[in-house]
Amino acid sequence: MPARTRQAEAVPVAGLAKLSEKRRQQLPACTVAQLRQRIAAGEYLVVIDGLVCKLNGFVNKHPGGPLALLHMVGHDATDEVLSMHPREVLATMVPRWAVAQFVPDGSGRVSFVEDMALPYSAPRTAGGEDPVLDYGAIQRDYWQLHAQLQAEGFFKCTYSDYTWDAVRYVVLLAASLGLVVWGGGQTWVYVLAGLCTALLWQQLSFLVHDLGHNELTGRRGVDLILGICVADLLGGLSVGWWKKNHNTHHVVTNDVDNDPDIQHMPFFAISTRFFESRFSTYYRRVMHFDAAARLFVSLQDKLYYVIMCFARFNLYVQSWLYLLTSDFAPYRMLEVFCIAGFFVWFGYLLTYIPTWPQRLLYVLIANTASAVLHVQLTLSHFAMSTESPDPERECFCARQVRTTMDVICPRWFDWFHGGLQFQIEHHLFPRLPRHKLVRVQPLVKDLCRRHGMQFKEFSFIDGNVYTVQWLGEVARRAKVYNCREHLHEQAVNSIAKAAGGL
Repeated sequence: MPARTRQAEAVPVAGLAKLSEKRRQQLPACTVAQLRQRIAAGEYLVVIDGLVCKLNGFVNKHPGGPLALLHMVGHDATDEVLSMHPREVLATMVPRWAVAQFVPDGSGRVSFVEDMALPYSAPRTAGGEDPVLDYGAIQRDYWQLHAQLQAEGFFKCTYSDYTWDAVRYVVLLAASLGLVVWGGGQTWVYVLAGLCTALLWQQLSFLVHDLGHNELTGRRGVDLILGICVADLLGGLSVGWWKKNHNTHHVVTNDVDNDPDIQHMPFFAISTRFFESRFSTYYRRVMHFDAAARLFVSLQDKLYYVIMCFARFNLYVQSWLYLLTSDFAPYRMLEVFCIAGFFVWFGYLLTYIPTWPQRLLYVLIANTASAVLHVQLTLSHFAMSTESPDPERECFCARQVRTTMDVICPRWFDWFHGGLQFQIEHHLFPRLPRHKLVRVQPLVKDLCRRHGMQFKEFSFIDGNVYTVQWLGEVARRAKVYNCREHLHEQAVNSIAKAAGGL
């Protein structure tokens, strides 16, 4: 039986930090027990490439948001850090925060705080089948594949890949504006304009995704400002909110308590764990499984597409809540200005539509038809595992494969999914330009095959069926839960009445 172990030597194994051997040897040693003790005392300590890094002075300056770092506290986060950052950045940043050499205990653990009550990160949800994987071997092969892709230039953007994307953006923008401005009062023209606008926003979302991951120029500031120009000014949505949410999602994918991308109470519960009214570390509140949640969840498979039609309206709200209330909003004023600009130009565009019913129809179609994007995004995770078979030892690569699925589509239809139908590959290599994910898929499949990891992929139709069926299964269990709660309440009331009559 393969042992769940990883390399146990207290030496750099991913080669991230440019730290001389002399400097490394000057650092004090830190055992697991000492690491836990210091974290309990309030230090934000993360193990990266054999070094213990103290991030208290950096956590609120982290470009990807504080939570993305806080969820790594008490973990060997070498893989997560490697996947999300360029090596040249890490080579200088990791040594800056290093305070000790980490001394592993030989247990093969990557998490050392699963039994600790941390106020900013909940323990990973445990459960599910145990596939008995060799996590150490998986991790080493993941590093090897990452190094191979790096050496072959996969992480460099090929701007010609965006040629046809740019053509689509221009055509859809021109069609959206032209049909509205010269619609001639014909209702069917405004319906078509709404569909073109929805498709434009869907396609631009893929570009914003690239910019949010610094895939275009590789320069964080430049990509982020370009993302604000596209997402905020052309779409009315905050790219800052998206980055904070999305980076957290990448670190704690499909974890019930920590991943905001699956926390949609009271409308959806993709796990019966949500029946327990869990506390969200992202939203900092209890996700109550109250009467409203019980009703919606018991019908979620039937309401899935209906609710998706209103998802974009929720994003407008979330964007403003982020910009007006979040402690972390690096480009707050620029984003407020750009989103305000969106509503100005979009509102002016509506003046070309002669009647209010037609204006309302255009706005509804443009926003509700965007539901296709939200369906595409949720397919990759909603029906996937939310419980780790071994939270202390499961490595990053195994976790991403377990919690994510790919969508199969013909090559000529790649544009519709933006290349992000290769979600497993994207989660393993978030900085990889999406146009290149198709070339990486065979390599990832081979890695999964060699290590006995299940690689899940469905066609878009089958993925929808699979997801709705899973939502239906959770809905069925919610109905059983509701029935039991009702019977329990009746029993309690009967006992209380009987006691009152004595």
